[in-house]
Amino acid sequence: MHNFRHEAPAPCIVNEGTLINKKDMLRALETLESVKYTYLVDGNVINQGEGIVVKVFSSPETSTLVVNGCLFLNILSFNYLRFFPHNNNSTTIELVEDSKILQLTPIEEDDRRVNRINREIFATGRYGEETPAELFDESDDDDRF
Repeated sequence: MHNFRHEAPAPCIVNEGTLINKKDMLRALETLESVKYTYLVDGNVINQGEGIVVKVFSSPETSTLVVNGCLFLNILSFNYLRFFPHNNNSTTIELVEDSKILQLTPIEEDDRRVNRINREIFATGRYGEETPAELFDESDDDDRF
């Protein structure tokens, strides 16, 4: 008799949901470029503005940074990600860590600014010490994150 492993299929999440898997969080964040961000602590707005998602990575030694209109998002800074529909067919993403939420909503931005900032940052090579998050094949271990 054959020994078949019965495992539940991977979830299918469309337009709204909560993600705890780091690979899934990474994939959702990679859809962002120019964003309006709001940083909330205990439901209170601490800071807000607009910026460009410059880098999404996974590193236990590096912080998530929002500085000079640039967002460097470390998926290990957050417990989970939730997303839901927003106005104009866009999706708001919330990165949650205990009572702190970094809310990101896509905005249309001048392509010249996006390209200029990305070229300036990546041309310097100053960020080589960070471990970039990578999407691994399904056969790879999930414990890399």
